[in-house]
Amino acid sequence: MASTSKKQQQKKAAGTDENRQAMNWLVWGGSLVTLLFWTTLNDPFNAPKSWILGVGGFWLLGWVGYHVKGAIKNQVLLIGSALAAVYAFFFIVAWLFTDNKYIGFFGDYQRRTGLLSYLCLIIFLVATSYLIRIGSVARLERAAVIVGFITGFYGLLQHYNADFVKWNNPYNSVLSTLGNPDFAAAVMAIFLVVSFGVAIQMKQPLWLRGLAGVNVVLLLVVIVFSQVRQGLLAGALGVAIIVIVWVWQRHKIAAWALTALGLVGGLLGLAGMLNMGPLTKYFYKVSVTYRGDYWRAGWNMFVHHPLFGVGLDRFGAYFRQYRDATQVARRGPNVISNAAHDVPVQLASTGGIFVVLAFLALTFFILWRGVVALRKTSGADQIVVAVIFGAWATYEAQSLISIDNLAIAIWGYILGGAVIGISVLPGTEVKVAKATNTHIVQPLVSSVLALMMLIVGILFFESESAMHTLAGIAIPKQQNQLATYEQYALKPLGYGFKEPNFEVTIAGDLAGAGFAPNAITQLQGVIKSDPHNYDAQDMLSRIFEFQKNYGAAVPIRQTMVKEDPFNKTLSTQLSTDISSATPSVKK
Repeated sequence: MASTSKKQQQKKAAGTDENRQAMNWLVWGGSLVTLLFWTTLNDPFNAPKSWILGVGGFWLLGWVGYHVKGAIKNQVLLIGSALAAVYAFFFIVAWLFTDNKYIGFFGDYQRRTGLLSYLCLIIFLVATSYLIRIGSVARLERAAVIVGFITGFYGLLQHYNADFVKWNNPYNSVLSTLGNPDFAAAVMAIFLVVSFGVAIQMKQPLWLRGLAGVNVVLLLVVIVFSQVRQGLLAGALGVAIIVIVWVWQRHKIAAWALTALGLVGGLLGLAGMLNMGPLTKYFYKVSVTYRGDYWRAGWNMFVHHPLFGVGLDRFGAYFRQYRDATQVARRGPNVISNAAHDVPVQLASTGGIFVVLAFLALTFFILWRGVVALRKTSGADQIVVAVIFGAWATYEAQSLISIDNLAIAIWGYILGGAVIGISVLPGTEVKVAKATNTHIVQPLVSSVLALMMLIVGILFFESESAMHTLAGIAIPKQQNQLATYEQYALKPLGYGFKEPNFEVTIAGDLAGAGFAPNAITQLQGVIKSDPHNYDAQDMLSRIFEFQKNYGAAVPIRQTMVKEDPFNKTLSTQLSTDISSATPSVKK
């Protein structure tokens, strides 16, 4: 009888067939965004993750569209949906004011945090808030434990040089499935928190609790191997939330004491990261100082472009213009960043005041609903809330010193939606109030939307693959092979979407192969569509200088000096070009 009752409760929590299908897209889509990489792409990490995010997000868009009417009958889901909609709306407005619509929409290369990605993240958040309740959160916990084990075990293999992929890796060996130690440690910290919470839940299956326990040790060790201190601190925050709730259920005074101790420890750890206090030698890394340089540049962008920022994912295009002399003196004129390494600063600098305020409103709403859920629940259910809330807090903590890497952000938005969902009373699953054929129409609409994004992804896949192939082809020395090489060089640009990064790189290859006029025309086109493309300006001026056409190089270098005022090397090159130019140019 007990077993049958438990199965009935699980079936009721899962909801309708449409809800179960949406849950599959949510869980598998989020997992694949973190796990997927493709070694034969020019960008093996961020590119495939962005395509999976798009396909999953657009399928869920169809599901959300058919369920929003039923959802907003609940006040909590109404407010959450409204805040998410406002957030998405201001993202769209910011994109309309972005100077380069391509980058604003798809995102900067090897970041892909443009409008499309954020809209999909918001869709994941809303869908999760509609789907997840206390009775159905176990599916999400299970996925996080499994994905956490995969990312941790792969990172362990990398640390011991047993990786099955030979990456060209300038970082610490622990890249996991994210391509960067900082990102890997951040997402593993989230999974560590969930694993810890699952391990102490008596109602979980024994095999899952065992795997979660192994995960806690595995992920902790691999984060230490990654040498990323913020991963440890962020993970400690999430675990502390769970422990404090667990202690609160047994001894409230001890819980208050533990909270005070945690606050003191957290502040000391934060101070240590900022090169202050007794924990400096344990937590400080010089990279945190570099992040301060990025934050100041982002703040300067926001001050000068307060309404709509410099444009979605355009931080890198404007970084040279708004950085200060301290950053240049510290790291040299050629070291730049295309992200603020602080999500609120990034949103403010690239999206403006309305985007960042909408983000903060949604964030504080999630925080409030987390507190409400903790107060409304008790016993085992309260621990479940603490696990989800603690994992979300871990994401938020790391986001203050990192970027919205898609593999991390997907869990931040899913967990944020889950916090909203579990704060809603059990038994209030969202039901569609449509015609009786909804079970046919909704999957069809969702599939069409997903197919659209799949086609876009395939086109990008072909372009990325062609670019990766081109990188392995040397410029031929035989004259009769140059025409074939030109065809290979132009192939990545023949799939409908012309990635500016590819255009600049290919132009350099064409110039090196003797097709300088074609390269010049291509670079001029890039600069026309994006006057702030520094790499295109630099490549074009170098081609002119190689041709000894200094008169053509001078105005380009002058523009670059205006956009990069602290680069003395650039000023020197401009002086050289002016002195080498014709007398008419000198005048």
